[in-house]
Amino acid sequence: MWLAIALSLLAGWLFYKYYVSIYDIFRKRGIPYYPSTFPFGSSYEILTHSRFPGYIQEEMYKKLAPNPMFGFFVMRVPMLQIRDPELIRLVLTKEFSHFRERMFMKLSEKDVLSQHLFNLDGERWRALRVKLTPTFTSGKMKAMFPLFVNCAEAFDSLILSKIGSEVDIKDLVGRLMTDIICSCAFGLDINTIKEPNHKLRQIGAQLFKMKFIHKVLIAVIQAMPKVASKIEARFTPKETEDYVVKLVQDTIEYREKNNIKRNDFLDLLIQLKNKGTVGDDLKDEIEDQKCQPFELTIGLMAAQCFVFLVAGFETSSSVQSFCLYELAINQDIQTRVKKEIDETIERHGGLTYQAVYEMEYLDMVISETMRKYPTLPFLMRCCSKSITTPNGYKIEAGETVLIPVWSLHHDPEHYPNPEKFDPERFSAENKESIKPYTYLPFGEGPRMCIGMRFGQLQTKVGLIALLRKCRVEPCAATKIPLVLGPSPMITVPKETIIVKLVPQS
Repeated sequence: MWLAIALSLLAGWLFYKYYVSIYDIFRKRGIPYYPSTFPFGSSYEILTHSRFPGYIQEEMYKKLAPNPMFGFFVMRVPMLQIRDPELIRLVLTKEFSHFRERMFMKLSEKDVLSQHLFNLDGERWRALRVKLTPTFTSGKMKAMFPLFVNCAEAFDSLILSKIGSEVDIKDLVGRLMTDIICSCAFGLDINTIKEPNHKLRQIGAQLFKMKFIHKVLIAVIQAMPKVASKIEARFTPKETEDYVVKLVQDTIEYREKNNIKRNDFLDLLIQLKNKGTVGDDLKDEIEDQKCQPFELTIGLMAAQCFVFLVAGFETSSSVQSFCLYELAINQDIQTRVKKEIDETIERHGGLTYQAVYEMEYLDMVISETMRKYPTLPFLMRCCSKSITTPNGYKIEAGETVLIPVWSLHHDPEHYPNPEKFDPERFSAENKESIKPYTYLPFGEGPRMCIGMRFGQLQTKVGLIALLRKCRVEPCAATKIPLVLGPSPMITVPKETIIVKLVPQS
C-alpha cells in the first residue's frame, strides 16, 4: 500500500513538474511575462469566464506597461499580448502571411455551419474571401437598401406601441435587426413585430449565450489545442444546422425554379454558385489572385448566411443598445443627432441611402460607441511561421497572439478621458489624429470584417427608425454606470439595459 501511495505521489509530482515547466519559456526568451500558477496559468478568470475578458486583459495591459509585448498563459498554452500599434500593424497587415489564421484549432467540417468566413483558415478562407468581397461593396449595399427601409417602416408600429414604457432596448432593436438580416440573407419577411419568437430570432439571440458544455469545450481547446483538434466538437446544435441548411436549400431551389431576384445576399451567393463571380467586372479576380478553386456547396452557402444572421444580429443590436444607453444619459448628444436625422431626411424627401451616408454626426456617435464598447474585446491570430519583431522579440510558430482591443480603446494615451462618451473624437478634424491600429472595432488588414458596411448601415437605420419616433431617457431600472458581464467572446452588459421611450418634445 505504501508503495502505491509513493508511486502515486511521484506520478503527481512528475505531472506537476511537467505541467509548470512551460511557465519558464518567456523568461528564457527575454520576453516580459505575467506570472502563472498551477493549474490555471495567468488567470483562472480567463478559463472560467467569470468576468468580462476586457477587464482581465486590461489589468495585464496596465501591469506590464509600457512593454510593447508580453507573455501570459491560459493553463499551459502560451500567448502573447501585443499593445504597440506598430507591432499590431505587423501582425494584422505587414506580415499577414505569418498570422493569417484566426483559430488555434481546426473546427470539424461535420459542423457544417461553422465553415464560414470568420472561422475558415488557409486557402479555403482566401478563396472564399476573394469571392465574397464584391458582395459587400457600397453599390451592393445601395441595391439592398430598399429591404432595410421596408423593415424599418414595419418597425414603426412597434416603437409607437412602446412609447411611455420602460424597455429592454436590445430586445427591441434586436427585432428590427433580425428582420433586416433575414430579409437580406435568407429572403424572408419574418416580421418579428407580429412574431417575436420566430425560430431564426431565437437562434440569433441564443447562440452567444454560452452553455456549460460550451465553456468546457473552450477550456479544453485553450488547454489542449492539439487534443481538441482531434475531437469533433460541435458548437452549433444539430437541430439548428438541419433547420438552416434546409431553409437555404429550399429558398435557393424556389428562386431558381421561379427565376426570382431580390438583390439580397442570397441572390449574390446563388450567382457565385452558378457563375463563380459576382459581376462581370470581377470575373478574373479569382484567377488573378491564384486562389485555390472550390465548390460553393449548399452547406457553405448556409454557413455564410448563418454567420450573417448570428454576427449581424449580435453586433448591430449590441452597438445600438450601448449607443441608446449613452444617448439616454447624454441628452445634449441625443438632441443633436436627432436634429441631424430630421433635417437630412427632410432635405432628401425621405430615408434614402444617400441621406444615411450624409449623416456625419450619427456616424461620429456610432464610432464613439464602438470605441467605448467594442463588440470583440480582443482579436486573436495564430502564428504559422516564426518571426522576429523589429524590437528583437521572437514569436514562435504555433503561438497565439492576442490584440487587446478593449484596452487600446480605453488607453488614455490614445483616447484622453476614455470613460467619457465623446463623439467629437471622430469629427473630420480630430479623427485624423487617431493613431493607426489603436481603433479596431472591425479589425484591420486582410481579415478585417467583410460585413463592416452592412453592419454600419443596419445600425444607422435602426437608430434612425427609433429616434425619429421617440426619445430615450434613463429610468429607475437604468444601471449607471454600466458594468460589463462575463462572456468568452463578446462585450455584453452584466445586466439588461433598460431605458424609457418618451414622446418627442
